[in-house]
Amino acid sequence: MSYVSVVADFFSTRQGGDFTFSPEDYAAIAEWEKQEIPLAFVLSTIDMVIGESEARSQTLNSIEDLKGSVGIQFADWLRNDRKTANC
Repeated sequence: MSYVSVVADFFSTRQGGDFTFSPEDYAAIAEWEKQEIPLAFVLSTIDMVIGESEARSQTLNSIEDLKGSVGIQFADWLRNDRKTANC
């Protein structure tokens, strides 16, 4: 399975069933792949954000809703990884 299909399948399953993705959703996933954000990192971020949303009784309507969270979490991860490498 490709990066895009794994993320789409995970998001759909985590949301509880069939989900219709927009072209923008697929573009966001493809951009994460292009930026070389590790697949496991994206999946764990999706799981975390959906879990937080469920706790607030909110529903995510698209991958676009996750775009900012994945980017922020990855930037933080990179900063922390670099700090650790410099120790």
